[in-house]
Amino acid sequence: MNEKVIKILFADSTGAVSNTISSFLKGEINYELVGRATNSDECLHMALITHPDILIIHSQLGPTPAIEVCEELAQQSRGTAIIMVVAQGFEENLFQRMMEAHVAQFLVCPLQRDKAVRAVCTIAEKRVWPHPRADGVVFHSSRKIIAVVGACGGAGRTTLAVNLSCALAKQAEKIAMGNQVALVDTNMLASDAAVFLDLEPQRTLVSVLPQGMTVDSDLLDSLLVAHASGVSLLAAAGAPMHEWSCLPRKVVISVLALLRGRFQFTVVDLTDTESDTGRAVLDLCDHLVLVVGVDLPRLQSARMFLRRLQESNFPKNKICVVLNDTEAKSRDVETAQAEGIIESAVSARLPYDGRLVPSSINLGQPFVLSHPNKAVSRAVQGLALKLVSGQQVGSWGGGLLKLLGLGREQ
Repeated sequence: MNEKVIKILFADSTGAVSNTISSFLKGEINYELVGRATNSDECLHMALITHPDILIIHSQLGPTPAIEVCEELAQQSRGTAIIMVVAQGFEENLFQRMMEAHVAQFLVCPLQRDKAVRAVCTIAEKRVWPHPRADGVVFHSSRKIIAVVGACGGAGRTTLAVNLSCALAKQAEKIAMGNQVALVDTNMLASDAAVFLDLEPQRTLVSVLPQGMTVDSDLLDSLLVAHASGVSLLAAAGAPMHEWSCLPRKVVISVLALLRGRFQFTVVDLTDTESDTGRAVLDLCDHLVLVVGVDLPRLQSARMFLRRLQESNFPKNKICVVLNDTEAKSRDVETAQAEGIIESAVSARLPYDGRLVPSSINLGQPFVLSHPNKAVSRAVQGLALKLVSGQQVGSWGGGLLKLLGLGREQ
């Protein structure tokens, strides 16, 4: 355990939560109690004054709702990690607001010692960030959910999602201990990501989760499958066949809430943006990476997809457009021509490699690991490096992919 003293602020009206968790933490972690707030006004003021590492707040704190305090702290870009204590049966809307407010962990009453200690210790271990490296790269403090989508099939969505996850894990390995990347495969028919990683999940979400239930941290632990790269895979489904057409929104929100609290990066291989699963992921993601194959039908599909996003008021600054040369003849289409067809700036182009990419899929060996110096690997590594460093450059029109390190083709 990190020997740094962790500053904790409690906020609950009766003191019951703070007393209980304090008793749980005794002898488990080196922490300093910087205050106990009994109402929301006190909580906000004390958080701004004491700058705690962790705020443990009860959802029923008043008079202003506790979630609004969390949202206010998120807007002010405070470095405080928040643990929300909620009652059983809380509403789905609270899940989503916790996600948007970057709540790191949540605990459900009645409180359990092991879960409470694990939540605090997980955050405490992550407080060693940022660690500067010799090349100046540091870990960005904000956790990210990255949705990788394709406007139509065959664009290379899963290929990018898997290799991006491995590249992110390699960057995280240089800076912090432990696994920092989760990969969520939402395919309801087969776990393609598992094949790409040469893994065989024995349990998937739909195989163990009764209809109408949500996911807790113990169930999540039993479903995550570790890969040698440091990526933790969560498969939605696979053989045998099942009756679910997609994951219910409530399940998706609970899964993403738990993963965001545990991992620095959560990459979602999103198969269907029109389902309940897809809409929930789009609502909660920080970046949407749109992978586009370079032929006329797929470029036209991308144009229609981007138009639908615009009509639904999806934030433009979240969208990243990546051209993927899936065939040798793709190189005949200039980037400027593709931009004209999709009516949008293209920020990156992944080069064609007709031998390496298919071989990596068949062998279950991501190419960023097996052949890190190949051009296509370097392109994915550039994306991962910028995500880790958290550089904020450019805007829509120059492309969010510039932010992510996939500059325009030269």
